[in-house]
Amino acid sequence: MGKFERKWMGLLGLAAGTLLALPLSAQAAGAPEGMKEVAGNGQLTLYLNEEDASVAVMDNETGRLWYTNPADADSDEKATAYYKRLLKSQLQVQYYNENVQSALMDSYNDSVANGQFEIELLEDGLTVTYTMGKLTESLLLPNAISEERFLKFTEQMDSSAKRKIDRNYVLVDVVGGLTTTTESYPETYPGYGETNFYVLRGGVKDYLKEELAGYLEEAGYTQEDFEQDQMESGAGDADSTDPWFTIPLTYRLDGDNLVVSIDPEAVAYNEDGFYLVDIDMLPYFGAVDEGDGYIFVPDGSGSLIYLNNGKTTAPSYYAMVYGQDESRRVLSKTQSEVEPSLTVKLPVFGLKADDQAFFAIIEDGAGNADISADIGGRLTSYNNVYAGFSYLQYGPAALSDMVGANSYQLYSQKNFTGIFQVRYSFLTGEEADYSGMAACYRTYLEEQGALSRKAESEELPLYTEYIGAIDRYETFLGVKYKAVEPLTTFAQAEDIAGQLADLGVKNQKMVYTGWMNGGLHGTAATKVKVVGKLEKGGVSVKKLQKDMAAMGVDTFMTVDMQYVYQDKLLDGYSAMQYGAGYFDHSDITVNSYLFADGSMDKKLANLISPYYVGKVTDAVTKAASRYQLNGINLGTASWFLYSDYLENRYTDRQKASMLYEESFAAIQETVQKTLGDNGNAYSFPYVDYMINVPLSSNGYQILDADIPFYQMVLHGYISYAGEAINMADDYRTTLLKSVEGGAGLHYQWIYGDNSLVKETDYDNLYSVHYGSWIDTAAEDYRSVAEVLDGLENQLIVKHEIVSDKLTKTVYEDGSTVYVNFGESPVQCEGVEIAARGFAVRKGSD
Repeated sequence: MGKFERKWMGLLGLAAGTLLALPLSAQAAGAPEGMKEVAGNGQLTLYLNEEDASVAVMDNETGRLWYTNPADADSDEKATAYYKRLLKSQLQVQYYNENVQSALMDSYNDSVANGQFEIELLEDGLTVTYTMGKLTESLLLPNAISEERFLKFTEQMDSSAKRKIDRNYVLVDVVGGLTTTTESYPETYPGYGETNFYVLRGGVKDYLKEELAGYLEEAGYTQEDFEQDQMESGAGDADSTDPWFTIPLTYRLDGDNLVVSIDPEAVAYNEDGFYLVDIDMLPYFGAVDEGDGYIFVPDGSGSLIYLNNGKTTAPSYYAMVYGQDESRRVLSKTQSEVEPSLTVKLPVFGLKADDQAFFAIIEDGAGNADISADIGGRLTSYNNVYAGFSYLQYGPAALSDMVGANSYQLYSQKNFTGIFQVRYSFLTGEEADYSGMAACYRTYLEEQGALSRKAESEELPLYTEYIGAIDRYETFLGVKYKAVEPLTTFAQAEDIAGQLADLGVKNQKMVYTGWMNGGLHGTAATKVKVVGKLEKGGVSVKKLQKDMAAMGVDTFMTVDMQYVYQDKLLDGYSAMQYGAGYFDHSDITVNSYLFADGSMDKKLANLISPYYVGKVTDAVTKAASRYQLNGINLGTASWFLYSDYLENRYTDRQKASMLYEESFAAIQETVQKTLGDNGNAYSFPYVDYMINVPLSSNGYQILDADIPFYQMVLHGYISYAGEAINMADDYRTTLLKSVEGGAGLHYQWIYGDNSLVKETDYDNLYSVHYGSWIDTAAEDYRSVAEVLDGLENQLIVKHEIVSDKLTKTVYEDGSTVYVNFGESPVQCEGVEIAARGFAVRKGSD
């Protein structure tokens, strides 16, 4: 092995049944069978099985045990032999070789089963260091064997074994003529000269290698034969070309939580031709094969996957935390199937079975994390959910212009920010559901200083988002040119605010977009200048702030710190200098796509590298002071997270999220209030309000029910609203979803006629003229306010799906809001709820 010191524990005698996972029944006092106590803190006790490295943690108050792996993996009738062994793993890694062939290894098949692990006990836990790989050292399976000897052994096999051997070895026909796929093998195995030979195919999985070796051994293949084939092939010492990985996994007790981590700096592997890209952590922690419950995933607003839901033909769940990395999609020519506004906003997940549940928080490395979940009945009998982490970022570099259709894969630097860490909490009884998980996460965020309770209640907010100016083509004397078109001047926005006040709207939040740098799709925010045409009517941006403050209206001016739609000279930005870049130095762009087939239409904008967000922040804070802005909308920076892969300023998403946090903090110190847009969790400490919060999930087939988990976390801390109701596909359903989640209402308007946006790049704004909506908005605001007024500073302590058409949301003062999505009226707990309507039973009632 040569590059690290391996310590052998001699742990090959594994006992079936020592890996326990089911947390559903009380356990007898004392250590679980096959385990010994290694740490405790009064609240939790940690146990270890020294033979297989499995771990268990006991909640001392309830006596409940949680285990890293399923108890009866070996008797799982659904799982194949390979998956039975995989169920016993605590880690799984994905890697590539230089031929861009992907492969997997896991901590059981490739480490524990070979005794290749080391245990170090800590004061508050332990570290297990796994060495994965080199499995083929113990297998009598030749990489190359002469045709004569190959046929000698395969003739001794039955037809099934012979077919498998034949499928996994390729003939190198030196005599008859080489093919493009075999022409390199004579150089690799020069010992065969002009003699035909067979070569083991690349990418054969380790479990299959074990099976093939077994067939050869049954045919009489021995250690002497293996050594003879190695010598005859002339390949020399090929040992150094094998992949291996050394990864330390640390468990620590922290109060009533179990904290599990991997330090990426401590990971070692064979970098001579191999690239480690992903590490999955504890894929079967708390996995269950039966019980009444669900997997919770934070898709959009939050969603449930019912245990054993039978959707075995649906793809398993997988999503990147904080959405897809646009920098990884630079070569894609089609639109992503993932709706960007409904991605994973919160780095959490959980599982409930009967009266027990665990809840996990990815508390470090979330920017490079993903969440996977699956149901029982597909590959195994177990339902599971877990986090994975990107170790190296990677992506293809198309070289079609130079070498035909070939593609090469490029990899990021080993430049890590923080560690990979997941915190597990354990819930029991009435707290063991998604409401208890939301409460757990609220408490965690409050203790971390990320959320602060509202001191006082306020009326239901109405968020009105005004579009200031756009660019559109005009003609003069037959010459086409691009001009700035005002859609809503500052004076007109004041007019609408006055009308809303006259209609009884008590708590307006004005969000003003497209007011700077040429309008909605303007130049880079490296310099900030107000659009002069918006100040017609005698109302400047400064006067707008003062007038709205006098009316009691909070004003938030939107700044775009990421997109550059127009790159003009002397604007302080150039794509070459400040744009985010891909591995091959191509620019990262945002594109528009055709509605018909999702294919790319044209480039919309360049992106400013997150590395330079500080430069943009300086310009924004100076503008906030110059224009005396009361509030700022952080815009897409609240949620749109991407990388910059250029070597001189490499910034992965974890580092980018930290840079944005620094930016948000600086802006927060400059203005009175800040507003986020569809914000990811890292934006929470820096915003007072939020719009475009997710009201549903992405609707993947494996999901069973959407829940307002995101809202349950924020309510009572940050006021929020969902998408603009007038722009929603279904106005009434969006209104009902808003009521269900305790959200304010949000409208996106212009003062001018809808015709102003026709035949422009903004024709998606098809229903935005305020005059068509203001009366409806005021009426709906009043009806929703009757239900939600007085609850703005209350926590949501319980949400329940009463039926597929009825939900109820319970606040800490006892008030209960019922929402009926059905077409017929219903009664619940003595309350009548109209069809497609809502009702409230106040806590005082």
